[in-house]
Amino acid sequence: MSDNLQSRSVIAIGNFDGFHLGHKKIIEILNSISEEKGLCSTVLTFVPNPKIFFNKELNLINTDKQKEKMLKSLKVDRVLFLNFKEIFQLSDEVFVDEYLIKRFNMEYMVIGENFRFGKDREGNPDSLKKLSLKFGFNIKIVEPEILYGTRISSSLIRERLFKGEVKDANKMLGTEYYIDGIVIKGKKIGRELGFPTINIKPDNQILPEGVFKTKVKIDNRIFDSITNIGFRPTFYGQEKRVESHVFGFDKIIYNKKVRIFFEKKIRNEVKFDSEKSLAKQIEKDIRSLKVDKHRVF
Repeated sequence: MSDNLQSRSVIAIGNFDGFHLGHKKIIEILNSISEEKGLCSTVLTFVPNPKIFFNKELNLINTDKQKEKMLKSLKVDRVLFLNFKEIFQLSDEVFVDEYLIKRFNMEYMVIGENFRFGKDREGNPDSLKKLSLKFGFNIKIVEPEILYGTRISSSLIRERLFKGEVKDANKMLGTEYYIDGIVIKGKKIGRELGFPTINIKPDNQILPEGVFKTKVKIDNRIFDSITNIGFRPTFYGQEKRVESHVFGFDKIIYNKKVRIFFEKKIRNEVKFDSEKSLAKQIEKDIRSLKVDKHRVF
């Protein structure tokens, strides 16, 4: 299908922060309509994220770069990013007419049932149904995905991650939560304890606290690992740190970009009476993982 802006299109619109199973369902329906109707499948999202634009305190699940790369990996014809600053004061009707129809030649729209847009968030599924009659486009409103009786949402995933409940978050995401970051110099405390670590300066805003079973991607290779995120209370740390002990890897890789995938939480971070006690606990944590320390994917 042509990616010309004037191609007849079916458009899915949303913030898509933390691309979860509900978002996946929207894209599956988008692609199905595209194939059936012969329309250009288009994902439309916003930069900056509208919630960040209005609420500076909100922590997003993904960085803008992660979100862009993830959306562009989807099997759709095109992904478009609108500058939210240019459109947030438009009425729902003006946005639909001037952007979706005249600019993108929209014939079909796919949205989640909680989608809101336009000035003062006046645009919603009900108003879109009325606008669809006025402007002659079709609309598909997608019901949320339910897991364990609870509606999956980015806000719920965000809540789970802040609590360190990564297994629950991963189930809703349909994949493992990950963070990206640059390897920086640390104080070599882990090495002195017998467990050398890489210290990460993270790009992501949400950093679950505790000790986790993880995987680390380094130069397109993936290593089993154990990761601690916290303040290192045994050493009276004042700053939140991300440190990973990577099995089968002991190279110096300062300034290299790495990615950490979270599988499950092992325990909370606690203060130990001595470095020896901490080292014994780390050894116990590693044994509990039951992984091949030399395995590389």
